[in-house]
Amino acid sequence: MIFQFSRLILGIVRGKLTSSLNSIFWEDVLSAQGMLVEVKKHLPFRVYGKGPVIELIREMGAFVDKKTPLQVTDAFRSDESGEIVCEVTFEGNGKVSAALTNLKLDITHPLYRKVKNYRDEVVEELGKQELDVNRSSFKIGDLYRRNK
Repeated sequence: MIFQFSRLILGIVRGKLTSSLNSIFWEDVLSAQGMLVEVKKHLPFRVYGKGPVIELIREMGAFVDKKTPLQVTDAFRSDESGEIVCEVTFEGNGKVSAALTNLKLDITHPLYRKVKNYRDEVVEELGKQELDVNRSSFKIGDLYRRNK
């Protein structure tokens, strides 16, 4: 969806907007918006962090692992990527923002299947893009450090 949006904008700029691209874009927008509405209906709810979320929280000084329960207290759409982002609390006062795709719900949660399908769709879209990132020197915590 994220990349379809950029293709839509590019198509508008070039004057080559096709009806098929337009319908794909709006299906994804409505799908993500529908998912956001569903997520907000179930707030707050328990989740578990995946790799990047666990790494970020650990870099903030808290001990968590993949079995540590976290709490989603709010959700919104990212202006930049269009992805659903959740405000996650941990150990009382700690808060981070994490993409819904980096969180896991209990298998018994009513949104489990919908969130899993959403995650698979986003991962598939991101997999289509070729990114040249030097991952060996990049840490998520680097994004949150203050410049001196």
